[in-house]
This record gives sequence, structure tokens and C-alpha cells, in this order.
Amino acid sequence: MRDKRFGIILFSLILTAVMPTLGGEVKINSLQYPPSPETLTVGERVPIVVGINYANLAQSTLSLHLAYADFPPRFQSGGEATVSGSGTYLFPPAEIMVPASYSIPSGWPEYINEWHLKAEIWKGDQIVAGRSFTLLVENPEYKPVVEISNIEHVVPPDTIAVGEESLVKVHTVYSNLATGTKIESTLRDKSGIIASRLSRSLSGSGELTFSMTIKPNRAGAWLVEAALGTVSGSMPVGDKKSFQINVVSA
Repeated sequence: MRDKRFGIILFSLILTAVMPTLGGEVKINSLQYPPSPETLTVGERVPIVVGINYANLAQSTLSLHLAYADFPPRFQSGGEATVSGSGTYLFPPAEIMVPASYSIPSGWPEYINEWHLKAEIWKGDQIVAGRSFTLLVENPEYKPVVEISNIEHVVPPDTIAVGEESLVKVHTVYSNLATGTKIESTLRDKSGIIASRLSRSLSGSGELTFSMTIKPNRAGAWLVEAALGTVSGSMPVGDKKSFQINVVSA
């Protein structure tokens, strides 16, 4: 009788050890999203992929929710999974739409905002796991723009001679520039930079023309690239355009 009772107790202990507990444990082990410095645009749809580990879990239905700290609605569902025991699970991508956020991160330009979110795993009406993350949102309405509107140069079939100076005018339009921003215009060929000019301090919107003199050193089709770039301000922006000049022997 004593041996039989001992066997029942031992079987009970083994059963308790291998059966999933009622509560169990759930952890988020992977979170895929566009990290900084990558930015998203207001209105863009972006997938968030969440993976979990679970252990000693009685059969449960787990729900993925994305919690919006900055923008309603509070939650967006990202799917459900029924699991038990121990293992891993990767939720299908939960697509969210980027709003205009109002939290400007330190050190970033004013048209870049932070969107604060949290991936949450729910079991019933309880949160069993969570992880916070941040997306950088770009608002095009306030983004600086620096563009080449037109380039004046010797247009084929007109030509210039080797060693002859030629004037190039790069016409520029800009908008949304922070106070104190300067624009640099450069001309480059396959040998490197052949001319450059730097503007005065600018702000807001306007137009600007850069005049530069270039001189070819060999005959043939001369491919030149004009480029613009901000050299001050919170984030570099710019534009590029190429053009060709036909050069003949002197």
C-alpha cells in the first residue's frame, strides 16, 4: 500500500512539472519597423512585424495591439493567435498609417517628428507583454526644398574651344529654409569639382542664381553635373542636374 501511494504521489509531481501553468510567460522577442534615421511620410502605410516567445502557457488566445501614445485611436489590432505550451510565434504584419505627430525630437529639424508607439500582447483583458518603439515622421509641408530650376550654358550645336572660358548660370528656387541656412552650388565633371559658389545666409522661400566660369582642357563631349546642397541648417537637402557642352580643339 505504501509503494502504491508513493507511485501516485510521484506521478502527480511529474504531471505538475510537464503541464502548462495557467499563467505562463509571454515575451516579445522581435520587433521589425523602420528605425531611425529612416523617416516615414505623413499618410504612408507601414507594416510592423512582432514575434513572441511563450513558455508554460495553457491554451490561450493572444492578441497583438499597437498602442498609439501620440495619436488616436488608442489601439490598432494586429491579429490573434491561439497557442499553448512553449514555443515562438510571428504575427502577420500589422499595417498602420502614419499621422502627423507633434513631438519634435531633440537635434532633428522641425519637419521631422517622433511618433511614439508600443507593441502590446493581450490575453483577454490583460497585457502580458509589451515593447515601446519610435518612428520618425516627415511632414512634407514643412520640409526644406532646394531645386535647380534652370541652367544656362553653351547648348549644342554651339561649341566652345579647349581653354576657352564659359559662363554657367545655375538658377535655384528654395523654400522652407531655416534662418541662417546657406546653399552651395558646385559644378563637377569626371575629374572632380571644377567650380563652386556659396550663398549668403538665407531663410524661408526665394530664388537665387549662381554664376560660375568653367574652362575645358580637352576636346569632345563634356558632361558636367550641377549640384546644390545646404551647408548649414538642421539637415542637408539639395538637387542635381547634368548637362553637356561640346568642346572643339583650339
